[in-house]
Amino acid sequence: MKIGIIGCGNMASSIAHSIKQSLEPQLFCYDIDLDKAHRFSRVYGATKVDSEMEIVNNSNIIIIAVKPKDIFDVLEKIKDGISEKIIVSIAAGISISKIKEVVGDKKIVRVMPNINISVQKGVMGICFSEEVTAEEKEKILKLFKSMGEVIVTNEKYIDAITALFGSGPAFVAHFIESYADAAVKLGFSRQESLNLILALFEGTVVNMKNNMLTTQQIKDMVTSPGGTTIEGLVEFERRAVKGAIIDGILKAYERAKNIL
Repeated sequence: MKIGIIGCGNMASSIAHSIKQSLEPQLFCYDIDLDKAHRFSRVYGATKVDSEMEIVNNSNIIIIAVKPKDIFDVLEKIKDGISEKIIVSIAAGISISKIKEVVGDKKIVRVMPNINISVQKGVMGICFSEEVTAEEKEKILKLFKSMGEVIVTNEKYIDAITALFGSGPAFVAHFIESYADAAVKLGFSRQESLNLILALFEGTVVNMKNNMLTTQQIKDMVTSPGGTTIEGLVEFERRAVKGAIIDGILKAYERAKNIL
């Protein structure tokens, strides 16, 4: 498997790191920032090339990992060399049809990963253009399943996946930070707070998964009549915390639909 990566930023690094943990591909990389490309090459053992077209010439799977505003410039540069190769875009808000407007009816895969792929715990939505064969789909799915959970979906849901799971790690980190702030206010050190809170979140998730518990069941197991937990839950409801979280995700979704 020869994989070329155009753009050597955070997400590309997460992809490369995850791939190298479980597969043995031949990696090629290019970035307009030469220092960034050099670091990427050194860390992930990728062959650094000098142009986008060299990526195309050396790879059968081309992952475009640049910012959405830059993807069309990249597509213009490589469109004449794509032929039967597979183009994988991770750009938020850029549909397969928009990509086809530049490169024509080529084999295009649209993926929305998140940064947790760096520890093989990503959550990804993926969709394919009709030109991608069943065998090629299996190859792409094998590649991304090495990075975490993958859902094959209709493209109309990719913007929702962007908001829920692409942005999700930042939202979860924000919740954890809020919890840590409360712990600090109650007298715990910042590091002690984070260690305990990460264990709390992880333990709750493992408990739910292993014992097939719903969120309501967890709450019922912890909440005693007139106790501390119900006091906190009532305050969350009074402050409309759940509604604020839903609204935040919906705002991210609207932005994903109108990224350019």
